[in-house]
Amino acid sequence: MPTRQVLSDSPRGLLRSSLPILAAAALLALLALLPSPWSLPANPGASTLVRATLLTTPTDSVGGNSGSVDVQILEGATAGLRVRAEVEQGEAITGSIPFKAGDEVLLVKLPGDAGEVTYAVADRSRGGGLVLLAVACAALVIAVAGSRGARALIALLAATILIVRFGLPAMLSGASPVLVAGGTALAVGALTTLVSEGFSRRSTAAILGISASLTIVGMLSVLLDQLLAFTPFAGDAELLNLMPLLGGEVDLRGIGLAAALIGTMGIVDDVAATQVAAVDELRQSARRESELVVAARAISIGRAHIAAVVNTLPLAYFAAALPLVVSTLIAPGDVLTRISSESVAVEIVRSLVGTVGVLVVMPLSTLAAILVGVGEE
Repeated sequence: MPTRQVLSDSPRGLLRSSLPILAAAALLALLALLPSPWSLPANPGASTLVRATLLTTPTDSVGGNSGSVDVQILEGATAGLRVRAEVEQGEAITGSIPFKAGDEVLLVKLPGDAGEVTYAVADRSRGGGLVLLAVACAALVIAVAGSRGARALIALLAATILIVRFGLPAMLSGASPVLVAGGTALAVGALTTLVSEGFSRRSTAAILGISASLTIVGMLSVLLDQLLAFTPFAGDAELLNLMPLLGGEVDLRGIGLAAALIGTMGIVDDVAATQVAAVDELRQSARRESELVVAARAISIGRAHIAAVVNTLPLAYFAAALPLVVSTLIAPGDVLTRISSESVAVEIVRSLVGTVGVLVVMPLSTLAAILVGVGEE
């Protein structure tokens, strides 16, 4: 049996191969447990949802009066309590969800007379299905990509925690949106790269390329925000609704900037890692070639990659804003005039700025890989 196979099957070899995953898991636990100096503002006006199970099949709403159903609450201080809840369903109600006994639903509390609490069925509970879907997707990633897939999943979870527990709360607490958005996106890029690649020249080059690309994306976003005179709400009614909660100290433009940077992050990371890997493989297979030749060949590979992914961000934004696209197309008037409105222009700018980030990270990460000597180990 070859020596390499013996080492890979030995306990020491197995431990060495599992160390990156263990280190990534430890980092994930640290981010989850580390106290954040900021916290998200609470929305006291939002409805509290609780899970419940339908004990009977609901009666349909008739003549403007709500139907009713017996339910058992599944969580919170009133878990196990059986109550009567209102339900809006019936053939005459557009978009109503047909329920039956045994369904798991979401209840909302309604103010009643003399301080009494009444409940209404707000929606179907889909948490269990989402968990199963996430587990199945994670299992598929690990089955196809092995340990690297496991590390990529851990990196995704760590990036999500970093954004939700630190990035967004800092931004909504009045910190500089440009610094927070850029710092969060850079931290996410560095984190995912280090977890996936470990500490090496390849990860160093990828982080340098990502950093330079994000700097350009951030500067371009700020410039276009000023040139196109976007309002702080950027055409988003949800941001307007947040004003009473956030107060006047929060620059709402930062949320749009963060969306552009973080939305670009995934594809930028992918292109940077691919280019660094290309330089590594080319230098390993052609030791006698000059750095200029290696860079030119890597750029040629990168152009083919860019041609495949350059439409990814515009299509992703197009899909996310599909209701807005439909309403714009069917509205009266000239299409070019309608797309100049802020709500449409913002989405166009975000997709184009993200595409610029994908385009520039290819040569920048290639240059970084050449400068740090990737493939010379």
